[in-house]
Amino acid sequence: MTPDIIDKFSTHLKNALSDVLQFVIETQQRKIEARHLLWALSAQKGSLASDMLQKANLPSDRLKTWIASPLARRASSAHKENHLLELSDDSKRAMEKAILLAHTFGHSYIGTEHLLSGLLQTEPKDVLTFFEKEQVNLTRLRRQLSMMMKSTSRFSKLAREIPQEIVEGETLLEEDSFDRDESQTPALDYFGRDLTEKAKQHQLDPVIGRGEEIERVMEILCRRTKNNPLLLGEAGVGKTAIVEGLANHIVQAKAPDTLLGKRVVTLDLAHVVAGTMYRGEFESRLKQIIEEAKVHPEVIVFIDEIHNLVGAGSASGSMDAASILKPALARGELRCIGATTPAEYKKSFESDHALERRFQIVRVEEPDLARTKAILKGIAPSYEEFHRITITQEAIETAATLSDRYFPHKHQPDKAIDLVDEASARAHLQTPSSPALRQRRQLEQKWQEAKKAKKQAVLEERYEDATMLKEEEDHLADLVSKLPLLSKERLGTISKEDIFRVVSRMTRIPLDDLLGSDTNARTLSARLGEIILGQSEAITTISGALQHAKMGLQDPRRPLASFLFLGPSGVGKTEMAKAIAHQYFQDPKAIVRFDMSEYAEGFTVSKLMGSPAGYVGYRESAALTDRIKQRPHTVLLFDEIEKAHRDVQNILLQILEEGELMDATGRSVSFRHALVILTSNIGLERFEQGSMGFQSDARGAETKLAEDLQQELKDRLRPELLNRLDHVCIFRPLTPDTLKHITNQQLNALTKRLADQNIVFTWDKGIVDIVIKTCDPGSGARAIRQAIQTKVEYPIAEMALQSPRPLYLKAKVARGSIVLTKSS
Repeated sequence: MTPDIIDKFSTHLKNALSDVLQFVIETQQRKIEARHLLWALSAQKGSLASDMLQKANLPSDRLKTWIASPLARRASSAHKENHLLELSDDSKRAMEKAILLAHTFGHSYIGTEHLLSGLLQTEPKDVLTFFEKEQVNLTRLRRQLSMMMKSTSRFSKLAREIPQEIVEGETLLEEDSFDRDESQTPALDYFGRDLTEKAKQHQLDPVIGRGEEIERVMEILCRRTKNNPLLLGEAGVGKTAIVEGLANHIVQAKAPDTLLGKRVVTLDLAHVVAGTMYRGEFESRLKQIIEEAKVHPEVIVFIDEIHNLVGAGSASGSMDAASILKPALARGELRCIGATTPAEYKKSFESDHALERRFQIVRVEEPDLARTKAILKGIAPSYEEFHRITITQEAIETAATLSDRYFPHKHQPDKAIDLVDEASARAHLQTPSSPALRQRRQLEQKWQEAKKAKKQAVLEERYEDATMLKEEEDHLADLVSKLPLLSKERLGTISKEDIFRVVSRMTRIPLDDLLGSDTNARTLSARLGEIILGQSEAITTISGALQHAKMGLQDPRRPLASFLFLGPSGVGKTEMAKAIAHQYFQDPKAIVRFDMSEYAEGFTVSKLMGSPAGYVGYRESAALTDRIKQRPHTVLLFDEIEKAHRDVQNILLQILEEGELMDATGRSVSFRHALVILTSNIGLERFEQGSMGFQSDARGAETKLAEDLQQELKDRLRPELLNRLDHVCIFRPLTPDTLKHITNQQLNALTKRLADQNIVFTWDKGIVDIVIKTCDPGSGARAIRQAIQTKVEYPIAEMALQSPRPLYLKAKVARGSIVLTKSS
């Protein structure tokens, strides 16, 4: 065994081997047996092997008793001459397996746990017999060893120093492909990703429009102290891209001389924390990373989501990652670039002034529309190459524009890139894979299976089988190399229509509306008039406002439109809101209704926005903000707004003016794609006085009523709320002719429902007058619905239950009432 390998032995393992050597000499044994090694491992208090044997109920004193009793008898009859000590065959194999295990798991040392695992794999007969006698659960012990070794740090230094005679022919090592050049930063290499190396290999996307931020980062890095930039910006604005741009500048010699030759390594903090089972293991990993960065000043460490440093890896009585990093940052021994969001910065950094002052903030703002288009144009070739498609300039401009309009809760350029990437990915689904590619995938699968089987054969020391599997692996690799990696044919072209389809699917807005079809908006007035009868003036006002919004002429910071529907009960205010959802948004479910009588108390504000921090229900669902997040393109209907508490009405002020609202968690929610409708019964008594409707149609009376209603609105509702509304729509009481149309409409709807039940229903025109006469004129359409239910639907239901299908029914007037008869 070479000195280089012995140097890799841990202190515990060296002590164990020293103890076993002394024991064998004292007992005058010729060979070091496997049982001697097992006892020596158990005697090393504090070592991993000793801890595991202790948990398996095998303390060192019991093992000492086991190996001492037969040795004493042998020693008395042994020859006293001097002899050279050597390892038994089982011990040799155990040591070789320990070295191989350390290499396989990429450990930088050979410890007691490796030797214990090697002993268990060698399976000496006397050791197995002893384990069986002591009822040791070998399966459990092996599993614990495997889990422990997988969790410990993996570095590549050990592989270069393993003697070739031990691993000769064991092709397991080929897949690990350890670099034969000495790595000076093994911890950073394993836990990090070298961005400068990727920049040299042209694996980083170009960075467009961030020259000022990159220059500021380089300026901070060139400082003597406090040379740690902190990129501060919302998610998706391009903080990581700025660091990639720095790596490109260094590689392309565009950086200052001070930074030339530097390595930018992004550290995966989750990887550092993962698998740290034992106390102090995380601190040890992090300190090794810091030490490597200190010894090699050319390293610049980039930590994305740096706020996770606070509290990372901490346990009772130990420090978190931030506390471990502070000294190195303060002394300027470690150059670190961080990235986080303003919210996380406030939560994690502002409360820790010692950490905060060690960083210099570089604010990363969201790019405007023009810069977003330039960014998309710059990175388009990378996406074209990856997806094998062509992206048109129109698609780029459409992605930037639509993402800005329809995804206000996300940030540029990330949301625009998402649309381009999504549309490009769609092209893969529409193009079947070629036979050559399918054949390549099958061969690659067989190749991987052969490599896996070869590894297993080496571990089981079936070297002849491993040689055959190696030949099969080489043959499959040769076949794979002859097949195309990817088809060079383009899958198609991404046009603006493809971007529109992606947006339509994400927002659930009809594609025709997104594509700019004017048919829906142009015919909106007629379609609303077919549903809502007798309210032509209100329909004209509403249609005009929605056509205005459709053309994009409204203030982009405010909702699409806002209305106050004013009128007596039953004239179609709520039905109008439902009709708008169906006809304008093309979805009857695109409406969120709030009955404001449920919000008559001030504390009910929390039901809409969420409970504030410290109160019951914090971070639970909020009726208004959560639903608008899920569906921003919708009708918001606040029914009977005059019944809402003043604090609840205050919420509407911000929604109507700024088009956004801050929820209880501090997140801004956009209402700029919603249609806000308030309804009210204010002035009901003025309608009932007959100044408008059946008794008077004079224009002067209508004007007088409108003025009176406006005055009463000012008395009942806050002026600042009324001033923020686009339109106040007065719904007229229904005239007799309108009531007749509504009655016919509802009877026709009843006929269709009965047809689904295999019932044919007809009626005389006279029943329309009977229905209207039984209704209170002030109750509107709801009274008609109730009259039809009691006078027509209930008798039909009673007769239908007693008659077979098909059933033919007719309603007619007899002696001033509605009579239902069967007909043929």
